[in-house]
Amino acid sequence: MWAFKECLGIVTHGVRNDIHSLQKLLDVSEVTIVDRVRGDLSRILDKVSTANPEDHYFVEIFNEKLKTRCMLVSEGKKLLRIACGGLESNTSFNPEEFCRSIGDSEITLIKVVPPLFQWGNEMIYGFEPLDAQHERILRKWNELIEELIKGVGREIMIVENLINDVLEHLKFEEDLMRKYKYPRAKQHFKDHEDFRNLLKHILERAKEIGVLDALKENIGFVYAYLAHLNSVDRELAYFLRKNVF
Repeated sequence: MWAFKECLGIVTHGVRNDIHSLQKLLDVSEVTIVDRVRGDLSRILDKVSTANPEDHYFVEIFNEKLKTRCMLVSEGKKLLRIACGGLESNTSFNPEEFCRSIGDSEITLIKVVPPLFQWGNEMIYGFEPLDAQHERILRKWNELIEELIKGVGREIMIVENLINDVLEHLKFEEDLMRKYKYPRAKQHFKDHEDFRNLLKHILERAKEIGVLDALKENIGFVYAYLAHLNSVDRELAYFLRKNVF
């Protein structure tokens, strides 16, 4: 009876029918299964209650017979989001029926490391204008991922702001390369043109199919851009440190 009440108290509180978007978030994150039990929701929630405040966890409750599942998203022990629904679009979700069958449900605790990027000293190249813009871009990216985790609905606006910041940054670098006659400007400009085309494509896809699907399609670009920051932009920053007075 306690498990039923505990379950019902959770899955009837601010629940959404967007469970498939959470699955997409898992697809672009690093995931580790911490525990898996049948029916013992209290055991899983006890583990979540002792989690580090900065760690993210998903609790998946799956009932094979009912063909329904719920996902609970937490940051530390703070519950951020609950989504429930059927495996098929025509399968309805009944909270009471779902929770009465909690004893037959498979409950999985998943530690999730979303693609958040920590700004650190190793990313400071010593040319303050570039460093400041790089930090702003990474913080804006993290804001987007945190928004997707919470699912508040501001992700398109944040994507647009993020892309605008990147485009302004590319132009800023190009102006500096022209002004100070950077010897490796030609390849750098080519990289920027490729980035512009990809960013335009990502924004179009985000508006067509949603931000998470667009990120899933283009997650390789994110890591390619980070590699660009860590190598090509690093070289540019070193050049500017020596030549800008």
